Amino acid sequence: MKSSTDSGRKAVRDKIPEIIRNSGRGCATKELSDPGFLVELENKLGEELTEYLQSKNLEELADLLEVIYRIAELRGASKESLEALRLQKKLEKGGFEKNILLLNTYDEKYLSPEFPVDSEELPRIVFRHENAELIEKHRVLMRIYTTKDECKSAAVLYQETEAGHAEEFVHEKSDFFYYIFEGSGIWVVEDRKFEVRAGDVVVVPAGKRFWFRGNLKQICITAPAWEEKYERHIRDIEL
Repeated sequence: MKSSTDSGRKAVRDKIPEIIRNSGRGCATKELSDPGFLVELENKLGEELTEYLQSKNLEELADLLEVIYRIAELRGASKESLEALRLQKKLEKGGFEKNILLLNTYDEKYLSPEFPVDSEELPRIVFRHENAELIEKHRVLMRIYTTKDECKSAAVLYQETEAGHAEEFVHEKSDFFYYIFEGSGIWVVEDRKFEVRAGDVVVVPAGKRFWFRGNLKQICITAPAWEEKYERHIRDIEL
């Protein structure tokens, strides 16, 4: 269970509002539909994982399990069916008891003097659509292909929105490069408006506040790779 001193919009356990009020503090809550709460829970999944990785606390693992079980329920699966799937995968592919680390893979037909197997660990080279993390933020659906953990010099995201980015913000460290491959819209950078359409590239330098409006499909590259600690909220935008 998280401290009742936490603030900001987020999914919480059912009794957290009551605990906050019993402590003499106030809080505002909103009950969401199942699809709406599913989005918030999947965001919380990353939050819980980060907290466990930082603390290595078993209580954080318990929180992570609680979120996972509820996500499974909202996706139409019970705890029992999730456990059955886990056991099935363990039978087919094994567990993690042998502490095996995969360094690389190769095709045996290339095992020759011309194609030696490099025993040195390589960085990840290919980032596939199905492996990208999917999140929704400020009315923009984002598929995160790379982060600073994979490549410190740049991060790559796919973005899709019907209305635009409902927040003006500034990033103090990263330049933002947008390639628009479908749709059109307006970028507002430092209160100056710029019309864009498919085929255009928008470059927003670090330290410049901005937001955008439009029905868009685009690739966003941040360089160096985006880090939350350097991002600052300016205001919410009514799209």
